[in-house]
Amino acid sequence: MEEVAAASDVIEYTDSKDNDIFAETKLFKQDIATAARKRRKMQRNIIGWLFSVWPFFGWCIFGGIPFILSIILSLAELHNFDITNFQFIGFDNYKWIFTDQKGEFWFSMRQTLYYCLSLPIGIFLGLGTAVLLTRHVKLTKMFRTILFIPNVCSVVGVSMMWKLVFHRQYGVVNAILLAMGKEFPIDFLGDPDWFMPVVIFTTTWGAGAGSILFQAALEQVNQSLIEAAEIDGASKTRIFFRITLPAISPTTFYVVTMNTIGALQAMANIQILASDGRNPLDPKTGNSIPLTAVYFIYWMAFNQPMIYGLGKASAAAWVLTIIIVIITRINFKLGDYWVCYDN
Repeated sequence: MEEVAAASDVIEYTDSKDNDIFAETKLFKQDIATAARKRRKMQRNIIGWLFSVWPFFGWCIFGGIPFILSIILSLAELHNFDITNFQFIGFDNYKWIFTDQKGEFWFSMRQTLYYCLSLPIGIFLGLGTAVLLTRHVKLTKMFRTILFIPNVCSVVGVSMMWKLVFHRQYGVVNAILLAMGKEFPIDFLGDPDWFMPVVIFTTTWGAGAGSILFQAALEQVNQSLIEAAEIDGASKTRIFFRITLPAISPTTFYVVTMNTIGALQAMANIQILASDGRNPLDPKTGNSIPLTAVYFIYWMAFNQPMIYGLGKASAAAWVLTIIIVIITRINFKLGDYWVCYDN
C-alpha cells in the first residue's frame, strides 16, 4: 500500500509539474506573441514617423524659418542681404506704413481691393455656366473641359496672351477698334483708367474652376424638394432662390473665401500685363507706383532695397497678412447667417 501511495504521489507530482510547464510554456508563447505585436506596431510607427518627418522638415526650412525671419526683419533695418548691416529699430517700420505721407502701401492696397471686384463677376459667370450645363445640355463634358482649361494653363502664358490681345500697337482689340473707325489706339495696359478694368476682365476668363465646383454642388441638390415646390406651383425663379441657392451655399462660401484670399495676394498676372509691373502714372502724384500690395512688397524688397529695404517690406507683408486674416474672419462670421449646411 505504501508503494502504491508513493507511486500515486509521484504521478500527482509529475502531472502538477507538467501542468506548470505547460502553463509556463503557454505564457511564454503569449509573451512572444505580445512582443511580436509590439515590435510590428513599433515598426509601423517608425515608418509612419519617417514619412512624417520629411514634410515637417521641409515645412521648417521653407515655412517655419522664413516665418520667424520675417518677424525679425520687420523689426529691423536692412537694405541688402548682408546680415552684418542688421540694425534693430523696433516698430519703426510699422509706424512708417501708417504715417508715410506718400501712402504708397495704402494706395496699392486700394488697388488690390479694386482688383477684388473681379470676385462677384467671376462667381456670377461660374454659377451661370454651371446652371446652364446642368440642364442636360449636349456635349456637357466637352464644355466642362473647355471651361477648366484656363486653370491648368501657366499664369505667365495666359498673361502674355492677354498682353498681346490688348497691346497698344499690335493688339487684336486695337486693330478691331481702328478698323471700326477709331483714330488712335487705346493704351489699355498703360492708361491707369483702363488698366485695372482690363485686368479684371482677363481674370474672369479663369472662372471655370468655380463653374466645376458649382456643377458638382447643383447635382447634389435634393430633387424631392424641387419636385414638391413645383407641385405647390412655385416658379423656377422662386425655386432657384429659395431652394437651389441655399442648398449650394457651402460651395458658394468656399469659392468666395478662396477667391478673396487669392485676389488679395494677386501679383503675377498684373506684373506681366503691366509694362514693368507698375502703374505708369498715378493721377494724384504723377509718379509711377505699384499696382497691388503683394507686388509693392516685392518691389520694396528686391527692386528698391536701398530706399525701402527688407525691413519695411517684411512689415508691409505682415500688415497685409493681418488684413487678409481679418477679411477672412469677417467672411466666416457672415457665413453663419447665410450658409446652410442642412440638405
